Amino acid sequence: MLISRRQRPPDTPIPTILLGGRPVPLQTSLSILGVEVNSVLTFTDHIRTIARKAAWKLSCVRRVSHLLDSQGITTLYAAQVRSLMEYAPLTWSSCPPSYLSLLDKVQARAQRLIRLKALQDQLLPPLQPLQQRRDVAGLCVVYKTHKQHVPHLAALRQPWARPHGHTTRTAATRDHQLIVPFARTETSLRSFLPRYTRMWNRMVQQTQLHSTSSLQTFKSAVNAWIKQP
Repeated sequence: MLISRRQRPPDTPIPTILLGGRPVPLQTSLSILGVEVNSVLTFTDHIRTIARKAAWKLSCVRRVSHLLDSQGITTLYAAQVRSLMEYAPLTWSSCPPSYLSLLDKVQARAQRLIRLKALQDQLLPPLQPLQQRRDVAGLCVVYKTHKQHVPHLAALRQPWARPHGHTTRTAATRDHQLIVPFARTETSLRSFLPRYTRMWNRMVQQTQLHSTSSLQTFKSAVNAWIKQP
């Protein structure tokens, strides 16, 4: 597979790759550990695929909904449907929002099904937004990378920002901020490192969550911080 965002074919012919004396055909997408990667790295095909599979699984939940109460449907949705839509989410987080909304529509249908099974006086909290869950997961990875120094995440480590030479309102938190990697396109801006490095810096400026001692405490606090309007 040739990874390129060029609109026209390259001037240099793509060389033929032989395996066992036979040419390997050029593909427009590849499936790597369950994630479909296309030649322009937009992951739109992957999102369409998992949205279709999640919708099919939700329809199976609907067929047995007469046997379950609202809590049973919520548990089944989280285990069988939402887990499918949250497989390796930080890999395809750069996907355009219009495609990510396909997953939100599946969750909205699940929310309606849960409310239909609720008792008349039962108040059900809304399902946590999928984007919020992805953001919490992304910030937890940044925390594990830069605060807990997890070895297998070392490749994601970003350099710390240089402290200011003079005293300002943000100088006290400058030492805990990260240098945001350069991104030329909107797709790159939405990818893991630029997006969650910016979010980490905003969190450091507004809170003291980066000083949290445990991952579980950090995760709970970040979840509450993201919920804020």
